[in-house]
Order: sequence, then structure tokens, then C-alpha cells
Amino acid sequence: MNIKKINRNDPCPCGSGKKYKQCCQATLEAQKSDLNARVREHVPDLFKQAIKYQKSGNLEKAEEIYNLILSVSPKHVSSLYNLGLLACDTKRFEIAVELLRKAVRITPSADSYCSLAIALKGTSNTEEAIECLRKAVSLNPADAIVCNNLGSMLLNARLYEEGILYLQKALVLNPNEAEIINNIASCLVRLGKLKEAVPYFRRVTQINPHIAVFQNLLYCLYFDGYSFPQAYLEEAQYFEKFLYAHAVPYTTWHHTQDDQITLRIGFVSGDFKNHPVGYFLESLTNAIDRSKIEFFAYSSQHYEDELTARIKPNFHQWINITSLDDQLAAQKIHGDGIHILIDLAGHTSNNRLSLFSWKPAPVQVSWLGYFASTGMTFIDYFLADPISVPEQNRSHFTEEVWYLPKTRLCFTPPSPDIAQEPTLLPALNNGFVTFGCFQTISKITDQILALWAKILHRCQNSQLLIKNHQIKDAVSKQDFIAQLKRHQISLERIVFEEGSPRQEYLAAYGRVDFILDTFPFTGGTTTCEALWMGVPTLTLAGNTLLERQGMSLLSCVGLESWIATNEEDYINKAVHYANHLDKLAQLRSQLRQKMLASPLTDAPLFAADLTHALQEMWQKHMQK
Repeated sequence: MNIKKINRNDPCPCGSGKKYKQCCQATLEAQKSDLNARVREHVPDLFKQAIKYQKSGNLEKAEEIYNLILSVSPKHVSSLYNLGLLACDTKRFEIAVELLRKAVRITPSADSYCSLAIALKGTSNTEEAIECLRKAVSLNPADAIVCNNLGSMLLNARLYEEGILYLQKALVLNPNEAEIINNIASCLVRLGKLKEAVPYFRRVTQINPHIAVFQNLLYCLYFDGYSFPQAYLEEAQYFEKFLYAHAVPYTTWHHTQDDQITLRIGFVSGDFKNHPVGYFLESLTNAIDRSKIEFFAYSSQHYEDELTARIKPNFHQWINITSLDDQLAAQKIHGDGIHILIDLAGHTSNNRLSLFSWKPAPVQVSWLGYFASTGMTFIDYFLADPISVPEQNRSHFTEEVWYLPKTRLCFTPPSPDIAQEPTLLPALNNGFVTFGCFQTISKITDQILALWAKILHRCQNSQLLIKNHQIKDAVSKQDFIAQLKRHQISLERIVFEEGSPRQEYLAAYGRVDFILDTFPFTGGTTTCEALWMGVPTLTLAGNTLLERQGMSLLSCVGLESWIATNEEDYINKAVHYANHLDKLAQLRSQLRQKMLASPLTDAPLFAADLTHALQEMWQKHMQK
């Protein structure tokens, strides 16, 4: 139904020869009244027409008709609702909120509250969005989608315990919905219940297999020291089959036979920023010999910061592949003539490991950002050092383990404006020892707390400073407090601090005498940062790379005496150091210099070792 709008510049039909806007007001009003009457008469047909345009993607025309309907019928709730959805689709969330608020006031419904929640989330009004979803659930408690939406919103707001209740309710209503199952698993991961998340992720791989869920499953198994590595590697095989079903690997590459070529080394990562990967990469990019190596960055995230700005000039090319699918990203890398392509993420967030299944470079390597085998046979090598992966542990990897002689990691010390000089030992002023742990709550297991309880009991008046971002979440903090109480650890002995910007975070080491490491996931970046601030870490050496990274780092700086061989040794060493403050104070004053003199921060040495390894990898490839 087409209804001609009044144009105030058209000739007035009264015959005066004047335009509508210049003619008698009565005529103009009469015409408007006539138009409005005709619109009201044909609202049902106009609404159908608008829906048709909206579904076909002609949003501009649909919006015009909805507005025409609302001009004569401001409370036409269906037009308000659909126009609100259209505004959401076009990212005009403020307008969407206004329209959907009107719709929900006229006719409250679960659907309208859900849509309003989406619009509110778009304006970053998460709290009100959650309240809208609560109302939606109260109106339609048997709707699995509504319960899932509320659970997901609570999950994103870090209200994990409440979120998982609604997600479990949604699962009862719809037991085979992959999205609900995946959300429950994600919620369990956030709560640190990784082992419990595994069967949920595995179930999603059976219902609706996709890259993200396979990698979430592998990530959980990678954290779980009990099932690693056998269950992990078996699950990785299924994922690799899934990837190969969607990939067409390259089999030829165009490279010169010249032994003196400058190797083109590509790095794929979403963490070229203030992130552990960035901290270990920065000094290397400054120290590399560009006559032998050219670095190419393939960034899988749009976000950039000041660290990104510092390292960008050190790359021969910088390419953002975030918006490219695997085929196009692989095509770009292949076209750039990359000799060796290095993955810096493994199965962690923002990774693009799947594009490696296309084999865009003849030699492919895993390094730095993942402390386990990728489990992928299309990755040729894994860079390690002899301590982190002893010879007998090569079977933990599908990749060939390639050893760097001294360390697999090279830490970039924070600048002086970020990291102050180490403070004096706090215990000398406090009169008691302060242990510290700056790891995430999910890494602090009951097994660890059992040991810490014994250490605190034997070190009278000592305290434990726990600092991480999870402390900010009330539910996570309360769950952790319940854990402490189960192990009879008095809250008077615990100091809680929320996570903070890096400068404040590093300054917090000034309140700690030494760090108690977690296990099986030992510290990496936190250990290096603590050492730089003069704070040693007591670690417990295990069997896998995940469990041995602390051992590798401490050995690198000559702190072998801080490596415990078993749980009893861990307790005894903690008590010993807590009772020898003079030695602890002396070590604190020397530790930064020990780091500077060690391979752990010697970027030129590390760059030379890495260059030699890459050249040997390439020569081995050319000899095939």
C-alpha cells in the first residue's frame, strides 16, 4: 500500500498556485488530516510491507514505514518493537533503548524485555540489562532461550554462581542446545572448575563441533595436570581431523636455494600488546640481526596499545588478519614468502592456530604463549629448553622438540618509570614474614592451600598476600574464602588485593618477602616480574612443561635452591627462608643484578640462539 506524503513545497490543490506552506493553513491541515486517516486505515498493510522490507534487508525503507505508522499511532507496539530491533541491528543502541522502553511499557513481554536487554548492553548499561532479563524470565520461566540469555549476561558480568543456575535451568528445558552447554562450561572455567567443564565442552564437540569449543576443551585439559598429556593429545587428534576437513594445505612454496638468504619469519598472535607474550617478545624484536632475519607480524586482534607502538617498527611488515578467514590469511602468508611461521598462542584466546592447517609456510613452529604441545601434526617444531622439557618428556609433544641452549624465554624488563627499585625486605620493618601469590584464583587449588596452611601454621604471625583481578568478583572471593576456611586458614592471616595497572601491580611486590608458587600451573610472567622486583619465588618442580616453567626460570638466574622437589620439601624450604631474614634481605638487594647478568634478560644472546635455531630448521627443510 503506497500512501503519498504531503510535501510542503508542492502546489496546493486549492488552485491558488501557491505552495502548501504558503497557502491557507486550513487546506494544509485538511490534507494532513486526510493523509493521517488513510495511514490509519491501512496500518495493517503498511506493517506487513515494513516487515517484508526488513526481512529483505531494505532497512531504510522499513524504517520509513514504521515511522509513518508511529506518526499516526504512537502506541503501535509492534512497530515500536520492530523499529527498536532495526536500531539494534544498525548499532544505534540509544535509539533502540528509547523505542523498546516504550514497547515494554505498553505491552510487557519476555521478548520485548530480552530485546531491551540487548539494546541496554549495547549502551554498556549491563546492570539494567540484567534486570530486564530477570523480568523476562519471570514472565516466561519455561523459555530456555530467555534463561540462557540471562545466564550469559550474568556470566559476562562475572556473576558466575548466579549465572550458572540460570544456565542449568535452561539446559533442563533444552538438554541438547549446544550454546547452553558451552555457556555452562565457560562459566565453570571462570569459576576455576576446569575439570568439571571438560565433559560439557566434550559434549558440545559431539553436538555442534566448531573451532572455539575444541580449543576450549584442549585448554581445560592443558590446565588439568592429572589427565595431561595423554587425554589431551587424544582430544587434539579429533580437533586436527576437524580442521583438515575444512583446509586445503599448500604443498609447494617458492623459495630460493641460497644459503645466505635473509629468513622471513612470521609471527601469528593476538597478543602484540601489554600481555605476557608482548613482555617476552619486545626485547627480542629490538635485538634481532635484521640482515639475517626479517620479522613479519600477523596480528589476530584489532586492539593495540603503547607496547604495540614500540615493537611495530621492528617488523618488516605488520598485517592485521583479524577480518580474514583462514583461507585468505593463509593465502596472504603464503604470498609473502614466509620461510618459518611461528604461532605464539596455542589454544589460548585470540589464536589463529587453525590457519596453520593450511600449511602456508613450509616450516611451522609453536613458541612462547602456550606451555604445552598444540597436539597438531601440522606444527613441525616446539621451542623449549632442556629444563622445561627434559629428553624423557619428548613424548608429551606431537611436534619435534627443538632445544634452545639456555632458556626458551627472554624477559623484557619493565621500564624504570613502571618499575621502581626493589624495596628493603618488608619483614625487617613488619616483624613478620609476608608470603605472596599474584596468580589467578583458578590456579590456587585445594592441594596448594593444604600446603600453605601448614606453612602458615609453622611460621607464626606470618601473612599471605593474595592479589589478582578475581578478588573483585564478590562470588569468586566468597568461594575462595570458603576454600580457606575448609583448610582452617584464618582470614586474619590473609591480605586480599584486587588486580591493578602494571605500575601499581609491580609496586605491590614491595609488600611481599617471597612468593609461594602455584602448581601444576607454575608462574611465568609473575615469576619474572617478582624476580625483577627483588622477590624470589619458591616453586615446586613437576613433570610436564606446565609444571616445570618455574624451575626453568629460577635455574636460569641461579636460584636452584628455591626449587622444591616434592610437597614436603616445598613446606620445609618456605619455613627455612622465612626464618633466615638476613639471607633473604641480602638476596633481595642482589636479585635484579642477578637477573641482568643471566640469560633470562640477555636479549642479544637469546636473539643469536633463536636465529641459529631458525637457520638450522631451514637448512633441515632444504635438505629434505
